Amino acid sequence: MAANVENVLREKCKVYVQVGKDDFKRLTSEVKDIKEVIPKILTSDLLDSYSKLEASQEELQQVHSENHKLRTELDYLQQEHQRQIGEAEKRYNNLIGDYDRGREEKFDLKCQLADVNQQLIDQSDYCASLGASVCTLLWRVSRQQQSVSTLLEGAKAEEFLHLTRKTIISYFATWGEDDPQEKSEELEFVLALCGIITNIAAAPCGREFFTRKEIGQVLVDCLVTTLEKTSVQHNVKIRSLMLMALYNISINFRGLQYLISKPSLLPLMLRLIQEESDSEIKLNAARLLQSIVMEPECLSHEHLQQVKKLRYTFYLQTQSSKELFASCSFH
Repeated sequence: MAANVENVLREKCKVYVQVGKDDFKRLTSEVKDIKEVIPKILTSDLLDSYSKLEASQEELQQVHSENHKLRTELDYLQQEHQRQIGEAEKRYNNLIGDYDRGREEKFDLKCQLADVNQQLIDQSDYCASLGASVCTLLWRVSRQQQSVSTLLEGAKAEEFLHLTRKTIISYFATWGEDDPQEKSEELEFVLALCGIITNIAAAPCGREFFTRKEIGQVLVDCLVTTLEKTSVQHNVKIRSLMLMALYNISINFRGLQYLISKPSLLPLMLRLIQEESDSEIKLNAARLLQSIVMEPECLSHEHLQQVKKLRYTFYLQTQSSKELFASCSFH
């Protein structure tokens, strides 16, 4: 069909030109030469090169297309990168602002904390000073047996013993292995509390209170435990008052039985007599030990053997029960 169309077009486009004979011969010769030259020019290599050229052009066009696509993607990625950089800078600036505000808030909190700590120290010093003053006065008042009876009749007696126990535990947790300053408010406070306990235990009603009330027994346990855990040569005055309080409690038969029920008490007294260098500690430990051994029916065979093993010749005196009661003094 294409050939027919070509023939029709050729018929329509026929143009007749009058050519001379010489020109015709020359034209014929040229056509013949062209026919001879064309096969030499249009070789298979040339045709292959032309095919390769077309393929290269198509490949080049494809490369141009891919290059254009990559450039488009690159432009998009650059724009996206710039956008992300802008967002990152914005977040960075926000974080810097938050950091600066956090530093300011932290500084303000440190200042507030320092103020609160100072207030707490001032309040603690004030409470210690107030407690030392009040308890020192109460210590002097408790030297009278009538005053002890009045103190124990109040509704706050058990609460006072509970607070005393907590204060002793807290004090020795802080100063168990060290000695505070000689005139520190904490020392005076705890010393006065132990003096009050000693004077309460020196009164008959006080000894009954310690042996019958649960909080009294808990406080006795606290005194024994504190004496066990505290190293020698430390807090001598306070420990001496504790030993005096335990001795006063031992005068009461029920109190003596309660003390003997503590298996660590006898070894503790023996250790204090042997290792302690302070004479008052040794004396009070010996008095408590003597008070216990003066009632042999309350001691087990094991307890008696523990006492016999100790080679001591100092601070043990023979006293009658009346002398023991008379030796219960107020401090």
